[in-house]
This record gives sequence, structure tokens and C-alpha cells, in this order.
Amino acid sequence: MNEINHYDKKNGLQKAINIIEKMTDLLSGRLQAVIIFLLMAMLLIEVLTRYVLQSPLSIAEEMGGYFLVSITFIGLAYTWKEKGHVRVTLLISRLPEKAVRPIRFITLLLATAFTLPLIKACYDLLTDSLLFESRSGSWLRTPLVYPQSILLIGAVLLFLQLMVEVIKALIAMKKPGENH
Repeated sequence: MNEINHYDKKNGLQKAINIIEKMTDLLSGRLQAVIIFLLMAMLLIEVLTRYVLQSPLSIAEEMGGYFLVSITFIGLAYTWKEKGHVRVTLLISRLPEKAVRPIRFITLLLATAFTLPLIKACYDLLTDSLLFESRSGSWLRTPLVYPQSILLIGAVLLFLQLMVEVIKALIAMKKPGENH
């Protein structure tokens, strides 16, 4: 189960961690699986209408791009939670656990700090899109604030998941002799 199960289940920190991880599983994991399915269905319909009816869908390219951004950006938190991001462990694997824990903690802090300017940039992009009423260049004229909000949601989800990992790493550093 969870790495900090030995703590009281009623602990507020544990509840917050559980909520964030469930939110990551739902929004960053399962919702993205549904979006992948919708993208595949839309592309199949696009191919069928193009070659069978000789009349392609005009929305498939634009919506497909938005779906790909969603899969990528909102999927960041789930990928982090499931340890799916690229890791270089050549040096870390040779160090004793006592040295690995502080290094992991520091790298998690750095990754978390990186997400703060990312969140700010996404927020600024959204406010500019709202201010200038930016729209896509296609015939759909999609207000860009909607697909761009995916960037902010993904960055915030990643930040929250990284905070959970920082807390877990801090707890792991306080426990002598246990591998995490």
C-alpha cells in the first residue's frame, strides 16, 4: 500500500497524500486513458469519412492536437507517480541508501521548484488568451483559453504529485535502514 501506512490513518498529512494520489490516478491516469480512446475513435472516423465518404472531418486535426497536449501534459503527474519518467541511476545505484535518500530529497525539491515557474507561465498564457480573446486559426475558431487551460491543470497536478513525493522522501530519510 502506501509507504507511510504505519502512521495513523486519521493523520491530516496522510489524508492529503491520499487525496492527491487519488486525484492523480483519476485525472492524470484514467481520464487520459479515456482521451486516448476518444483520439483513436476520432482518427478512425476521420479515415473512414476521408476514404469512404470522400469528405474528411474538419475538426480531427485540431481536436487531435488538443487531445495530444492533454495526454502529454496532464499525464505528467501520473507518469511521475508511476516512476515512468526517464531516470539515470548509474551513480545512484552504487551509493549506499544513507546517501541516496538525501540526494533523492534534493532532486525532488529541485523538480518541485521547477514546476513553479511553469505554473506561472501557464497562468500568464491563460490570462493573455482571455485578455486578447485568442482563438485558433481554424474554421472552428476555438477559444484558446480552453485547450491552454490543460497546460495549467497539468502543471498544477505535477506540482501536487511532486509535493507528495517530497513528503514521502522526507519521511523515508527519517527512517533508518528501510528501503523506499
